[in-house]
Amino acid sequence: MKKIWKECEGYYGKLISGNQKMKVIFLLFAMLFITTAGYAFSAAKHECDYCHTPHDIAGGSVLKAPLSDLCLGCHPDRKSPKEHKVDIVPSMQVRDLPLSKDGKITCITCHDPHGKSGQSKLLRISLSELCLRCHFSDTK
Repeated sequence: MKKIWKECEGYYGKLISGNQKMKVIFLLFAMLFITTAGYAFSAAKHECDYCHTPHDIAGGSVLKAPLSDLCLGCHPDRKSPKEHKVDIVPSMQVRDLPLSKDGKITCITCHDPHGKSGQSKLLRISLSELCLRCHFSDTK
């Protein structure tokens, strides 16, 4: 994290000054605190730039590749027919889980790549609760 801090502070320090510089320094400090306080993915296993393009924040995706390609790059075994389908429009209602911009299920529909929830396997919520967000019965 110290490496990221120095690179970002150096990069932004050249572009901005005064109050704006203090805002950026505060945000970088907050990022440092958050990532060292338990965000499992970036702090424990990878740096941000493993998936994200640094400083590409103007009008576009900050991911280096399509989401599924990024996930399958580290988890190629998750492409088997036994795995949950991704990159498809769900045939049922999906309750309170994120879909892609075009309404498709992706890996991050069920998983939080930054590990904020604290669940095993980076799940957003417990497995039993997660399945029922889509696979539920409307009959009473």
